Amino acid sequence: MNSTQNNFSENDYDFIDLGKLFSAIWDRKIFISTITSLAALLSVTYALSLPNIYTSTSLLAPASSDESLTSKLGNFSSLGSLAGISLPSGSASKSQEAMQRIKSFDFFKSYFLPNIQLENLMAVDKWVLETNTIVYNDDLFDTVSNKWIRETSNFKNVTPSDQEAFKVYKDVVSLSESKKTSFVSISAEHQSPVIAKKWVDIIVYQINESMRKLDSESANNSISFLKETAQSTNVQSIRDTVSQLLENQMQTLMLTSSNDAYIYKTIDSSIVPEEKSKPSRALICIFGTLMGGILSIFMVLIMHLRSRLQSN
Repeated sequence: MNSTQNNFSENDYDFIDLGKLFSAIWDRKIFISTITSLAALLSVTYALSLPNIYTSTSLLAPASSDESLTSKLGNFSSLGSLAGISLPSGSASKSQEAMQRIKSFDFFKSYFLPNIQLENLMAVDKWVLETNTIVYNDDLFDTVSNKWIRETSNFKNVTPSDQEAFKVYKDVVSLSESKKTSFVSISAEHQSPVIAKKWVDIIVYQINESMRKLDSESANNSISFLKETAQSTNVQSIRDTVSQLLENQMQTLMLTSSNDAYIYKTIDSSIVPEEKSKPSRALICIFGTLMGGILSIFMVLIMHLRSRLQSN
């Protein structure tokens, strides 16, 4: 019994002997070199096939330090309590609201998409540096007739839908906010650095203008309501409250009319980048070669272990 156990242990040790494993790897070095070289070649080919992507970024700061929704709604608390209205107590800055609007489909459809060329978002093949021109995918867009020619399917029309374009928009536009400074960074990626910068500028301008318009309309509606309220009541406390609210709304209306940087003021303007942000072709080649080497060694070990199992 003990002899059997000893033989099993010795055979088992022999089965996983590291020296033999290294020997098996060395014996198949040509196979490993071939697979690794093939992986390196494929990695280089793949890396060279990828277009350069340029990223343009703008650093923004909230235009007002006192912009919380709570502070604005707090001005209406006295009138709201008189009317039996419970106003929300949540807090959300205008900057945070703007960031969510930029990410929304409504903003994309109403303010971004009308100001760009759809083919620059959905059909770019490459950008030519020497002439600063964009080459479009011939299977998707015909530059001669300036029409979409892609094949249709059950869920796709010849011209990309707004929802299709929005998916691409979410991939190429990114936003981040610093928790320490509240500064907001807006970036756009494109094969053309000129287009990348243009898109960032469009987003910054349109978010300022769209929210300025919304707040202006809201202030005008509030002013009309408050004037009607003041004329329809003889209660002095209500009239005093309405007068104060009217003053606040007039200030809001004045700000929407006089300040170009209504939501965001620019700290660092977007530029036309001279250097690509991705892809990192060197890393792709290194990673691909390493994966090829690891895969080939793994294959050799599997073959060695299989041959050992068959011989036992």
